[in-house]
Amino acid sequence: MSEVREFDPGLSEITAPAAARLEGIDFARAVAFLGMMMVNFHIYIHNADTDPVWATQLASLFSGRAAATFVFIAGVGTALLTARWRRTRDQTDRRSARLSLLKRGLFLFIVGVSFRAQWPYDILHFYGAYLALAALVFTLSARWIILLAILTACGFVALYLALPPLTGIDYWESPGFDAPGAAIRDVFFTGHHPVFPWFAFFLAGLAVGRIDLHKPANQWRLLIGGVVLISLAKAIKFAALDLNYVKLMPVEEWGFALPYIADLLGSSAYPPTPIYVMFGLGVGLIVLSLSLMLCASESRRKLVQPVIHAGQMALTLYLGHVFIGVTGIEWFLPREMESTFWLYGIVIAFFIASVVFATLWRTHFKRGPVEWAMRRLVD
Repeated sequence: MSEVREFDPGLSEITAPAAARLEGIDFARAVAFLGMMMVNFHIYIHNADTDPVWATQLASLFSGRAAATFVFIAGVGTALLTARWRRTRDQTDRRSARLSLLKRGLFLFIVGVSFRAQWPYDILHFYGAYLALAALVFTLSARWIILLAILTACGFVALYLALPPLTGIDYWESPGFDAPGAAIRDVFFTGHHPVFPWFAFFLAGLAVGRIDLHKPANQWRLLIGGVVLISLAKAIKFAALDLNYVKLMPVEEWGFALPYIADLLGSSAYPPTPIYVMFGLGVGLIVLSLSLMLCASESRRKLVQPVIHAGQMALTLYLGHVFIGVTGIEWFLPREMESTFWLYGIVIAFFIASVVFATLWRTHFKRGPVEWAMRRLVD
């Protein structure tokens, strides 16, 4: 079995050099980045009437699931970041890990809020909130973390059923940051990746990252677990909505709530229901397990090393795909060129360019430019 390597608590899961990390995690992060590009570019490259159904359905599969995988992988990386404390149980290591999470969380929150003016679908300020919350709970046992993930997913249900009718909040309106109340509502409930329930993906990754991911048996367990979660979610959705079992509820008592309940039994990212969380987590488990299997062999790992480099520079590439990719599409892509096939072509081209850039950059530097800046500012 390969040697298990510990993380230095002074490093973050974003900025750690390759020698201190599982390359399969970096590969999985690159895959999540590819999926996020598909979703984000699709906002500006619309489907054409002549596009085949399979092409449009394939593009829609990435919606919400790529970002969920990204957050899940972030949780796995954070578990590696705090590995030394779990091994030593030393108070100094615990304080160091907690401070590292808090500083990185604050950095990403500030960058994300600033970035929000350019990109309203930003995930970085949510990512910063997840890291800050992780600083409070990373010392819990894996069982408590899993329970907290379940409560976080169910907490969204309580908020969704209670806040809009009781307070008049329009869930579908993403608020700005012009007032503290609006900012809190964005981060915890009505934003594009709110703490309730998206922190559940992060917590699940925090629990998964505690197992020995080098073991092939554990990689297979993750793969099977992902398939089971997706199958269970599809079965629940099929029974409730496709077979209309939800209509068996007494209308006299629950008729007013049927639209909300039907929403909560769907699998779309808006609203992010427990069924959606099961789908997203299942996809994350499958992507992680297959990535770890692929990178377990040294020969295969060398073959995909450029993609691994891209995963190690995910923060730089995330900002770059908006400033360069989205802006370029919005300004220069003619309307007559919009179709799903143009979407696929541009996404693949930009991903190849990102991989080439990451590979060339890593030949001279250990970290991406934004990762380096973060390390310099918060360490």
